[in-house]
Amino acid sequence: MYRLIIVDDEQIVLDGLKFLIEDTLEDIEVVATASSGREAIAVCENYNPDIVLMDIKMPGINGIEAIEAIKKRHIDTRFVIISAYEQFEYAKQAVELGVCDYILKPINPKKVTDVLNSIKNDILVERNQRLREIENKEKLKKIIPILEHAFIYSLLLNTDYRDELIKYQDLFEAKKRKGYVMVIEFGEGKHQNLHDKIGTGIIGQSIYPKVQSAIKYKCKCIVGPMIINQITVLVYENQTESEYEQRIKAFEIADSIYNSIKKLVDSNIHIGIGSCYALEKCKNSLEEAMFSLNRITDENIVHINDISQKNNSNDDYTYIDIKEDETHIIKLLEIGDKERLVNEMKTFFNKVNKKFHGDIVEVRNTILELMVMVLSCSYRNDLQEEIVGYSSYLNELNSLDSIVSIQNWCLRKVSYIVEQVQSKKDKHISRVVLNAKKYIDEHLNEDLNLIDISKEVSVSPQYFSKIFKNEIGQSFVEYVRKKRIDIAKELLKTNKYSVKEICYKIGYNDPNYFSRLFKKLVGVSPTEYR
Repeated sequence: MYRLIIVDDEQIVLDGLKFLIEDTLEDIEVVATASSGREAIAVCENYNPDIVLMDIKMPGINGIEAIEAIKKRHIDTRFVIISAYEQFEYAKQAVELGVCDYILKPINPKKVTDVLNSIKNDILVERNQRLREIENKEKLKKIIPILEHAFIYSLLLNTDYRDELIKYQDLFEAKKRKGYVMVIEFGEGKHQNLHDKIGTGIIGQSIYPKVQSAIKYKCKCIVGPMIINQITVLVYENQTESEYEQRIKAFEIADSIYNSIKKLVDSNIHIGIGSCYALEKCKNSLEEAMFSLNRITDENIVHINDISQKNNSNDDYTYIDIKEDETHIIKLLEIGDKERLVNEMKTFFNKVNKKFHGDIVEVRNTILELMVMVLSCSYRNDLQEEIVGYSSYLNELNSLDSIVSIQNWCLRKVSYIVEQVQSKKDKHISRVVLNAKKYIDEHLNEDLNLIDISKEVSVSPQYFSKIFKNEIGQSFVEYVRKKRIDIAKELLKTNKYSVKEICYKIGYNDPNYFSRLFKKLVGVSPTEYR
């Protein structure tokens, strides 16, 4: 039903229009009539009409003035002017006010019904559009937290999050291109045992919506899910200030969030904050935030740059370096290169132990981060609980009381998992890839290229490249390089051949290129390897 008000200083016009509309248009209700501009303003306040038929020439406040006053309070009301006057100035003012139509006296009944039907259709379209907008907002409100969580998971699992990032910038209409990460932890901090962390996490989940709202109220951000006892937050930032000013601003936001959450949660709260980066590099800020969180002692909030100032350390092995080494280790695990994996892990242990000066808590926390990534890799490769024994890892690691025992335990576990990953891949290798591997192994001393191998196994180069990488975990080029370098290592151990002779035996024509490649993959030159 549409509400309509008629305004005219002639009673006969009011009565005639009221009768015409009620007789011919069932879905329009004439809720009131008025005989002056002042009276029209008053009845519109009371009835909030959808449509007003307004006479122009009336004593006191005229129709144009009345429309102007009414529109300030009722912006969605449609107006139709009724008048015996055809002056251009009135029509011009009416157009400027957004009047829908202009009906001249004497009134043509068909013109009235046509105009009102047209306005009804316009109103209906607008109402439906508003309804869709409301429905879309409700849907968006439900889906945004899901997308936010997916983004944070991508960030935490070290996967490519750039596509998700573009979605958020579009959804939130975010114009800022920089940001920083803060990690909020509930409980007693890094020395809290796993059981207590899970208990805190369960309590936190029950009030998570309120915590999420409190965070979003303080800043423009993406809020991740509660994972055990932590929430990861990406805060948008312009970074127009100096580093120091930006750090102070980030700390003030964190402090405000801290105070809001303390009112909701009966638990200790700690917040680690990373530096501000371009959004596509926010992974760096996440690592710094985690690093800051793990360095909290008596404080509730710590910024990464405050730690740098406090420690004034010249340690070149940063937390970002640790994450890069961990990522490299996982790549070797995926490939199934056990020998290089073990060597890389031993080097990693030495660097971590040196960095933390033998602090077993710090070393254990770092190894725990690595093992979470290792178990995630195992899961992606479909290794089951009965094979890997995921559920016992945390208890086993927490029970170890020396750095040596932690390192040995980690090496045993990772060595076993890489064997299982490789075994599972070997079982699923297709006949095409098996034939290709056999051909490559038998012709390593020759010039090998993707097109020739593809012809040998009768598939297109594009398809062969794809299935080879999917099934082996290495590209064709990477696989050939590794096989040749492995043979070179064995030949070097015999001391029977010169470096140049070995270069030619494994299919390379340039000894300098071979030496550079060998050092890149092995870590030392061929001469040093002997």
